[in-house]
Amino acid sequence: MKTNFKPLGLVAAVAAASAGYAGVVNATASVAAETELGDLAIVPYYTVLDGYSTGVNIINSSDRTQVLKFRFRRAVDSMDALDFNVVLSPRDMYTGFIGKGAGDKIFWTSNDNSCVAPSYGNLTAADNQFELPPLYSIGAETGYIEIISMGTPLTETAPIAVSAKHDAEGVPADCGLVRDNFFANGDQASTTKGVINSAKTHQGSPAVVSEYEAAPDSLKVSYFIKSDETGVEFGDNAVHIAGFLDTPAMTNQQTGLFSADLQGFDYPDLNGGSPLDVLLLGVDSRGKYNDLRSILAASNLINDWSNNSVEALGATVDTDWVVTFPGQYVMLDLATYLLGGGIAGTSDVCVRDGDGDVEDGTVDCDYRDIPVTATFNVYDREEQGIIIEEGELVVSPSPPVTVPPEALKDEVNVIQWGDAPVLNAPTSVSVSTPEGAKFGWASLSTVSSDNLALCDLVWDFTDIDPETGAPAGNYECSIEATGSVPVVGFAAWQRAFAANPGSNYGRIVDHSRTQASASM
Repeated sequence: MKTNFKPLGLVAAVAAASAGYAGVVNATASVAAETELGDLAIVPYYTVLDGYSTGVNIINSSDRTQVLKFRFRRAVDSMDALDFNVVLSPRDMYTGFIGKGAGDKIFWTSNDNSCVAPSYGNLTAADNQFELPPLYSIGAETGYIEIISMGTPLTETAPIAVSAKHDAEGVPADCGLVRDNFFANGDQASTTKGVINSAKTHQGSPAVVSEYEAAPDSLKVSYFIKSDETGVEFGDNAVHIAGFLDTPAMTNQQTGLFSADLQGFDYPDLNGGSPLDVLLLGVDSRGKYNDLRSILAASNLINDWSNNSVEALGATVDTDWVVTFPGQYVMLDLATYLLGGGIAGTSDVCVRDGDGDVEDGTVDCDYRDIPVTATFNVYDREEQGIIIEEGELVVSPSPPVTVPPEALKDEVNVIQWGDAPVLNAPTSVSVSTPEGAKFGWASLSTVSSDNLALCDLVWDFTDIDPETGAPAGNYECSIEATGSVPVVGFAAWQRAFAANPGSNYGRIVDHSRTQASASM
């Protein structure tokens, strides 16, 4: 599938690219250990349903200013439900939560002083809130979160660093000037504020320049999920990725792909920085999703489950598993998907046969791993459910009960093990357990769909525009997807006392994993 793409301002951008970017470092991304840090953090699940809210805490542990992309992606297809930028000064911390407010609308709320771009108060939000925009709001009550380091100024005397620095009372010097750096179409001359390229921005009038490099692996991100109705709260660290971006990835927060702007708020994403980097900086910052696939792939996820009740105490212990496949949006021909109903979370005109033919109004646009076939092997604590020949001895452990495969069709999937839901997800998968079993453990293995590919802008350097010197750009779903499906998630436990809700509590346990082979 090829779609010709003429990015906004490309003529001016290429003409202004005389100041090249040097300092490219080829790094290899990796999953940071639980006690380590990264430049990318993935929160596997957020929810605002049935009284739940989800909080996020971000720590910049370094002595360098950091610019972050903070993005919520809805569960069904990971469309960008809400994104904004955060600028953290050295040793700074940013906190907030997403939940429902007036009119059943979804808001991100923060009482933190750290600078954000844009400023709070969009739509009907208060002066410390962002309201989730209506574009992809259908189905956005649940999803997952990406937090990506966009870059760090070369020095702490750079204008953006000086403006973001907190004073003795914890107030940044000038968040208005910080926001200047995120307008579209800044120019090389010191006249126009905004993003010039991924490594340079302007602020103020007359404009002054800030230059950037890749951020250090210094992010510490944690999250909590809290119910005001039941009093249950649980949380954990995000999944941290070290060395995700090896180049800066500054983009504007004014326009995006709908405006044909390739230096806009849609980037960076889980496939890397702006597609313009290869033209403006001489580096290719894309193609990161295959790295992510390799390091987050798992041949098996392992965790425990519970469907237990104690009538004498009026207590139940239930478990939900969250299984999230982050980044599947980079495997969609977005334009075709959205025109086919993707804005509303459905696409009836999307197929994945790969032949390029139009049949009954359908076209190729879906090259994702999902729906993923998930096979569960379920044990209880005493190996119940195992068939044993009468009068015979067996070597233990014997094979577990094998449950028929399930199709995990969304980017974020919830498996409900107990009689009562823990996360109150809008949809969930139920898995059979050994007869009479109240608790145990299970492993989950996954198999991706066929016809996988990554979709991205591909530059054709054999087709050069004689007026601008710019190559032709085609949006293609022809890039090989390597490795197995990337997956993150956890088991959420809830102990509930019907007669004494004040004793309710919950906990989150990350899935353990068997790492998939790099060749899979």
